[in-house]
Amino acid sequence: MVRLVEAKPICSGDLASAGFDWFDQEYQCAGEMVELSEPEVDAYLDAAEELYEMFVDTAEDIMSNNLLPEFGFPLEMNSQIWESWEEDRYWHIYGRFDFAGGMDGVPIKLIEFNADTATLVLETAVVQWLQAKLNGFDETAQANDLFEALRDQFDKMASLNPQFERRLLTTCFDSSEDYWTCRLMEKAANDAGFDCDFEDVDAVTFAPDGVFTTDPAEVRWPYLYKLIPWESIAFEEPELLDLLGQSMKSGSTMVINPPYTLLFQHKCFLAKLYKKYPDHPYLLKTSLAPLPAPCARKPVLGREGKNVELLLGTGAIAGADGGYGAQQSIWQELAQFAVDGKGNKYQAGVFFAGRPAGLGFRRDPRIHSDRSQFIGHIIR
Repeated sequence: MVRLVEAKPICSGDLASAGFDWFDQEYQCAGEMVELSEPEVDAYLDAAEELYEMFVDTAEDIMSNNLLPEFGFPLEMNSQIWESWEEDRYWHIYGRFDFAGGMDGVPIKLIEFNADTATLVLETAVVQWLQAKLNGFDETAQANDLFEALRDQFDKMASLNPQFERRLLTTCFDSSEDYWTCRLMEKAANDAGFDCDFEDVDAVTFAPDGVFTTDPAEVRWPYLYKLIPWESIAFEEPELLDLLGQSMKSGSTMVINPPYTLLFQHKCFLAKLYKKYPDHPYLLKTSLAPLPAPCARKPVLGREGKNVELLLGTGAIAGADGGYGAQQSIWQELAQFAVDGKGNKYQAGVFFAGRPAGLGFRRDPRIHSDRSQFIGHIIR
């Protein structure tokens, strides 16, 4: 059983008072926190460290054996993945591993890796820290140096690209969660010496020679953090894909995260990973062909639990429709989740930002999604 301690929730006013004055919407986190032991925390962080190395090695196999066409990306996307993989200056700032297990003796298993446009950054880096602090807990008793790791990652990226001024534009569609993420990324980049600004994507000019904003005057931005998935750009915005490709090739723009993170995020990669490391203790059996029930069927580029089906033999549990149902699928062995007394299943999210850097949880009695409740943790 998951161990919980009562903790008064924080609200948007608490966040604004802590210096996040751009946070002007109501936010309700859980009225408790997960209590972990140090060995449990270490196990989550060790899993993220080892799995990232496994992802890099598997990607190297895919590239060296010319297997990238098997993923079905447009040719221009393949080209950008290749180029960003081959050059060290394209730096992966951060991603989030989603895990089942890790508590109450349930083994840690990888569900997927959100390598390109991972959210829950604000919740993990700030919300759970502030909740612990305001409840009188030791706020340092968390596996949470995500903000510091992001700052260090921006500094590392700048050191790999000395030809660029430290100026970062962040952008996203009209989404509160994405906006919060953009602003927190700005704050981390500010601490690394970057001048930053945010602009809605519709107000950004993309050109072959750079990325520009024009209000109040035309400004070129050498670094672009776009909380817009590479797969959406590749399949739905071919003109934008081409412009970003030209801008990167011309040496005008560095896009965060780099194109090769789409490969990490594609769920066919999980089947390649399992083939390379069969029966690895962190991996669930994953296949491009149907597995016997019980198993999960997932669209290869689905997001937030949408169009996922849990095939139980006696029936199926379906996630919300997200328009991904026509995609190719993978089949994945069902994971065992740690649960609480109300039947909520706990999914751990461990951020990797050059190092394992932040742990938080989502809980849900069914399929985890963007609607699942975030819950922070403390180390006893």
